[in-house]
Amino acid sequence: MSPTDPTAPLLAVSGLEKSFGSNRVLAGVDLEVRRGDVLVLIGPSGSGKTTVLRCLNGLETPDAGVVAFDGGPRVDFAQKVSKADRTALRDRSAMVFQHHNLFPHLTVLQNVIEGPVQAHGVPKAEAVARAERLLARVGLAEKRDAYPSELSGG
Repeated sequence: MSPTDPTAPLLAVSGLEKSFGSNRVLAGVDLEVRRGDVLVLIGPSGSGKTTVLRCLNGLETPDAGVVAFDGGPRVDFAQKVSKADRTALRDRSAMVFQHHNLFPHLTVLQNVIEGPVQAHGVPKAEAVARAERLLARVGLAEKRDAYPSELSGG
């Protein structure tokens, strides 16, 4: 996929499979997400929605399938996946958990910059600038100094 090709999918998944022991949770999931698309995973509890997301962001390792994010490598999980390819996938994905899992003693801004600064070594000033842009983008700029207990669930 080319990040400059406006017709290329931002995310392409084919044949995604995942089992936990003898329980086959994902059996050949295929999907594409293009610029401007909104994708909704709907299904009953236990149907594999969260497992799909966890496989895409590296919290789970698929047993098989090919995943490619815009501008990143095409990763085939039927083969041995390099650490560099795994990292490239993680760097292009994120997941918002149903339960905040925010540090209660840190402000919104401090929570947002924690990962980039601590895990990726991004300089604090750069992380703050990026976080402020992202908070503005999602309509939360005015909440930058609020604590998690001061936020609504939505």
